[in-house]
Formats: sequence, C-alpha cells, structure tokens
Amino acid sequence: MISAPKDIYGPNVFKQFVHELAGPVRVAKFLDVSERTVRRWLAEGSAPKMACLALYWETQYGRSLIDADHQTEVALLRGRVRILDEQFQRAKDVVTGLKRLNFGTANEPYFDARGEFLDPVIAPISPTETSTLSAKDQVRKKAMQLREKKLAQLSHEDYTAKVLQKARRRETMNKRRANGER
Repeated sequence: MISAPKDIYGPNVFKQFVHELAGPVRVAKFLDVSERTVRRWLAEGSAPKMACLALYWETQYGRSLIDADHQTEVALLRGRVRILDEQFQRAKDVVTGLKRLNFGTANEPYFDARGEFLDPVIAPISPTETSTLSAKDQVRKKAMQLREKKLAQLSHEDYTAKVLQKARRRETMNKRRANGER
C-alpha cells in the first residue's frame, strides 16, 4: 500500500505544486474551490494540508510513486504466476506418473469430467520394467495395453453402445441372482 510522505505540507510545498500544475486556475478547478481561494492560500501561506496532499498525487512526484508501486506489484504478481506455473507443472507430472502406474480397474472411467472420450496412453514395456515386474504384473500390463488399443479403435458411438450393452447384461445377471436363477 502506498502513502504520501508525512511532511507534504506548508506554504513552500503548496507553491511548488501550484507552479508545477500550471497555475492557480487549474489548481482551483482540480480542488473544486475558487481561484480567489487558491490565490489567498498562496498569499497567506496557509493552504490546508488536505489541499497539499491532493495536489501531491497530481504532481510528477506522486505519479512516479504510483508508477513505481505498480511496477513493483506487477513484478511480484509475475513471480507468483511463475511459481504457480511451476507447481502446476509438477502436479501435472505427478498425475501423469500416477496414470502410467495404473493397471486398470473394473469401474475405470473412460470419459473425463467434460464428457470427452479419453485417448488411452499406451506405454510399451521396457526391458528395465520387465525385470522389475512380476510375471502376473506383466500379464496384467499387457492385457491393459490390449484393452486400451481396442478402446482407441472404437468410435465414440461404438464405445457408448458397448458400455450400455455391458450395463444391461450386468442388470440382467443381478436380477437373476436376486431371483435365485443361474
């Protein structure tokens, strides 16, 4: 927060501001007082402190203080934006890494929050990964890759139809179980 210097007051300061702001006529209009009042303040050396402060912000001194404060604020905000961008990128990298670790689940969503079809990311198994994964994990990962390839080949309508068909089958199976049928 910016503020005017505390010592902005006195007849000499008021005279300097009036001179810098092109005379008593313009100052009178700016302060919304008569020209006669401004001339009396100049003659008596008794300008109110509030008049001096108001004029300060219109002079080159006040404007330069405002400009410097704005430049400082912009620099601080740019720094904050840079930090937030870095944090966002780190979070994005973490999410991407977690997505790559996912082997899939039965209720995995294939649509994002906006309802758009997600393109599956198929990461090939590298030799270093092969040595660290157990045989069961390797089979699971290969199955997931095949599943993702099939989904990538489906159109949006085909995928929606398959999902609805699967839901109907599940519903039918649940009804049969509830009725004691096989």
